Amino acid sequence: MLLTGAAARLARRGLATSGVAVSMLQIFAAPAPAGAAGFGVVDEQIVVQLSPRAEADPAALLGGLPGQVPQLLPGDRWVTNLPLDEAAAVSGQLAGRAGIVYVSAAHQVRAAGAVVPNNPCYSASCGPTQPVTVENPELGAGATIVHPDGQTDMWAVNASQAWAITKGSSSVLVAVLDTGVDPSQAQLKGKVVVGPDVCADDNALCSSAYDNNGHGTFVTGLIAAAPNDGTGIAGLGWSTRVLDIKVLADNGFGTTTDEATGIYDAVSAGARVINLSLTSEPCSVSPGNCGPNADEEAAVAYAIAHGVVVVAAAGNAQPGAGPSSEPLYPASYPGVLSVAAATDQGQVNPQGGGAYLDFSEYGNAANIAAPGINVLSTWYDGNYAVGSGTSFAAPHVAAAAALVMAAAPWLSGPQVATLLRRTATALAPGGTPIDGGFLDVGAAVSAAVRRSRTALDGYQLVGRDGSVYSAGVAADQGSLGGHRLSAPIVSAAEAPSGLGYWLAAADGGVFAFGATHFFGSAAGRHLRSPVVAITATPDGRGYWLAARNGDVLAFGDARRYELHGAGPLRGPVVGMAATPGGTGYWLVTSTGKVYSFGRAGAFGPRRALHLRQPVVGMAPTPDGRGYWLAARDGGVFAFGDAPFDGAALSAKPVQPIVGIAPAPDGQGYWLAGAKGRVLDFGGAPFEQSAPGGPVQAPIAAIAS
Repeated sequence: MLLTGAAARLARRGLATSGVAVSMLQIFAAPAPAGAAGFGVVDEQIVVQLSPRAEADPAALLGGLPGQVPQLLPGDRWVTNLPLDEAAAVSGQLAGRAGIVYVSAAHQVRAAGAVVPNNPCYSASCGPTQPVTVENPELGAGATIVHPDGQTDMWAVNASQAWAITKGSSSVLVAVLDTGVDPSQAQLKGKVVVGPDVCADDNALCSSAYDNNGHGTFVTGLIAAAPNDGTGIAGLGWSTRVLDIKVLADNGFGTTTDEATGIYDAVSAGARVINLSLTSEPCSVSPGNCGPNADEEAAVAYAIAHGVVVVAAAGNAQPGAGPSSEPLYPASYPGVLSVAAATDQGQVNPQGGGAYLDFSEYGNAANIAAPGINVLSTWYDGNYAVGSGTSFAAPHVAAAAALVMAAAPWLSGPQVATLLRRTATALAPGGTPIDGGFLDVGAAVSAAVRRSRTALDGYQLVGRDGSVYSAGVAADQGSLGGHRLSAPIVSAAEAPSGLGYWLAAADGGVFAFGATHFFGSAAGRHLRSPVVAITATPDGRGYWLAARNGDVLAFGDARRYELHGAGPLRGPVVGMAATPGGTGYWLVTSTGKVYSFGRAGAFGPRRALHLRQPVVGMAPTPDGRGYWLAARDGGVFAFGDAPFDGAALSAKPVQPIVGIAPAPDGQGYWLAGAKGRVLDFGGAPFEQSAPGGPVQAPIAAIAS
């Protein structure tokens, strides 16, 4: 708590009125382009301890800080709230100044322990009649069983740890597009908003807006069954509410048309998460009802572009036939969290999990796993039931997304999806792994409230007109969209902190956004060749500009280095990358020839590349011991320790590739198309393509 009269003391000490100004940041904030996702402003509290000598004149160090006027706390500590996107950069700059003892960001604390709800089935056996009736639909209508050990699925995903941080929010709606919901089920009363019965107009088996199948009520209970009410089970979403949109008939079947309509309805109703526990058939099983569907895909892309987390069941193969290697939809669309069913121990296929796991899709068909074996949930006749399937794994992830959004409402849908994937734990050993890990909602919520950014970085797509489209955890920091430029934007570089970026124009102009400094530009100079690339130094206190003819201009603390070997550069330069220590850099030409400067290692290519179209850019690995080259047709070439994770050649890109950017951990990369499409490979999570429809101008670069 701040001391009473702290502001008055500040005024007396001269901090609030001092004429001393410290230039901390250059913040250039232009309006974001139309269609760019919004991002709420969040403050972070920073505490600064000054040395006794600096205490004599605190304004000399603190007078130029952005945000609130610092206030004095006991122990001669100064506190201020800074915008979240500036806090890390300001803290870093303060920490390096004489007179600063320490700079500390305030961390959240809570009572130790985990939250265990009093629902009897949460931590003890249930059925056949006490304390509730548990049915097993696979044994026939009304067949009852004993469900042992309680809701072990909730323990497996660390639900109690998540609930100790957040109980969710009733304002966060999870749309369940399914067979409907029985809103009279005791634990769902007041937790369900009954939405439209989409399939009623074109399906005779949709005679009622309510659930006459059981599937939708089961899915809903896993998300929203009332916790801590002394009865039945606890839904993972705790206070989360479900928006019920019926798109499947009483027999469990529906159409992609109704599904797409339901998705648009869910977005219009304000749903933050959409759960799709439905899937197409493999083409080997149903050739006429398989593969991607343009209407369905457009609806999914619309939801993701509007900041919605889209969760889908990875799919169930034919019983006894084993998982299919064919992609199933909607789970396989870009940006969808595709959920595989796992045991509570994190096994995802028959080799490790037993014959009862012979149905779940795995491998590249899924990017996260959640409990889906003998799960307990609400049933449509007022009782409870057990079930297995990817349909019941998906709502665990949907509820987890809702908890993360309640804990960190400033995160967008793609950011939440990235966080869930990055905080997932390793799968149990044995069998074939999926392209992801096992859901850990406790870790996801903890990471969200800590505002962990470094490992959850995203990317910026930059148009030739200077428009910027941000995706991932980093927020939009502004753009040049709508401004008249003397030359088109050709390249972009993200600040090492992830809290800003620079744009470079062909005439050498440089534009700084967010928590970055402007160190100069080549605008107005007579350049022998147009600029094609900008690269930041590792500490963010400088940058290089590279020209098409190989000239390099250094600004700030960036140094120019000598070329390894003799001989002039051959072919026009198209890209540049720096070593992690800033002790060297590489230039790459359109022919794929890489030139090393300073201490940058030479990793190849050893011979001429077989190119169908020219190279357009390069990206380094985090340790500087390798790099990737990308060609205009989507070809990717890996050198040194850079892993090859795929190329867009097989994906048949519908637009020319203009750039490549590495994932933060180096385990993958993104390719950017000229029309805003983004392709993800390896461990690089798909965030979203340029949102809001067609881009204002062709994309020139991607930065991460």
